[in-house]
Amino acid sequence: MFDGDRLRRLLADRGMSQSELARRVGISQASVFRLVKGEAYGSKHLHRIARELRTSPSYLSGETDDPDEGAPPPPPAPPYQAITLQVLLPGEAALAQMFEGLLMAMDRDLPLDEQARLLAQRLPTGLSQLRDLMPALPKAAAAKPQPSRPTPARAPR
Repeated sequence: MFDGDRLRRLLADRGMSQSELARRVGISQASVFRLVKGEAYGSKHLHRIARELRTSPSYLSGETDDPDEGAPPPPPAPPYQAITLQVLLPGEAALAQMFEGLLMAMDRDLPLDEQARLLAQRLPTGLSQLRDLMPALPKAAAAKPQPSRPTPARAPR
């Protein structure tokens, strides 16, 4: 017997939606909804549901009252942190000119994967040279991001 109230509380505690749990487990959101509402008495995916919610199948089925008893350990923290940066790039014409210069310096007889690796190595240098062509931002704009969209720089003529 599946305890829908426990499932609902765990979803709320974990900050996870029914659709997110369904996606992680590989079932439909409607299946999760039926479990939460008590319209379904069990699921062959009970172990996967419990693992995603960091609890035990016995807690979800009402056999134990401790959600941590028999629960899998929490996943390790990733060794990196995702951040979002706002980047201003020159206009399309300037980028095309930079890529053309990088590609002209390539040996076209090299295999494509080697050309791609060389292009990746040279890209930071090309971008740093373009940075010198970017117009300077006013000090207030550099210190505090503006909510409006930045205007792309025009290519030098």
